[in-house]
Amino acid sequence: MEQSKESRAGFAVQDDTGRLSCRKVRGSYQYCINNKYVSKQKEWNRIKNLAQAEYRSKLCLLLEKEIKYLKRIIEGEKQISALYTKLYEGKRILFEPDILPISEKIKRFEQEGYVGLPFNEDDYTEYYTNRGERVRSKSEKIIADELNRQGIPYKYEKPLLLLVDGVIKKFHPDFTVMNRTTGEIKYVEHLGMIDNPFYLKNTLSKLDIYEKNNLLIGRDVILLHESSYRPLNTRAVADYIIEFLM
Repeated sequence: MEQSKESRAGFAVQDDTGRLSCRKVRGSYQYCINNKYVSKQKEWNRIKNLAQAEYRSKLCLLLEKEIKYLKRIIEGEKQISALYTKLYEGKRILFEPDILPISEKIKRFEQEGYVGLPFNEDDYTEYYTNRGERVRSKSEKIIADELNRQGIPYKYEKPLLLLVDGVIKKFHPDFTVMNRTTGEIKYVEHLGMIDNPFYLKNTLSKLDIYEKNNLLIGRDVILLHESSYRPLNTRAVADYIIEFLM
């Protein structure tokens, strides 16, 4: 059924159960259905349903327009990416594109080589990820394997240069990860012994350095945690990945 002019103007709604209109009289709202006054006590549920129907009708129209707009944007981004990726490789290597496709960002990130933090000679722990990387704890293996399962590009203990009191120093975040949709780089830190005072002090200092380098906790740095009495929440690991990296 076609909406009335009043509905399109935002004053009334017409549907299968009636047309709702409203006015304010002496500080109280009065409602009419099909131009007939109705009691709020007797018809309250019907009044609410009609008001909600008006809102949803307009919302659907707006969302349909937004979906069409987003589809055009996505298609435009695909075409921009294709300009570079469809070039013959011999031409691509000659220059950097003005807009680097996400697929190319991911490819370069995954191919990038680095030297991670070495293990101490007296460290006899043997935890290996499904990709064959040696990590320092069972929890880090769980995190790495979940990143890999979700198809998130990551590097384990990849060096990161940060400014500390005017001096550039090298740090090794537990995981350097890339959002596979936006190409943004983020860092995942696993706080494994937060009930250890010495460990906690060092961790807080490291988080402070992140923030001073404009890497904000919760935006750029994702924190996962556990203690000697509370293990890693594996469900939260998946939730963080879905929320920030996909």
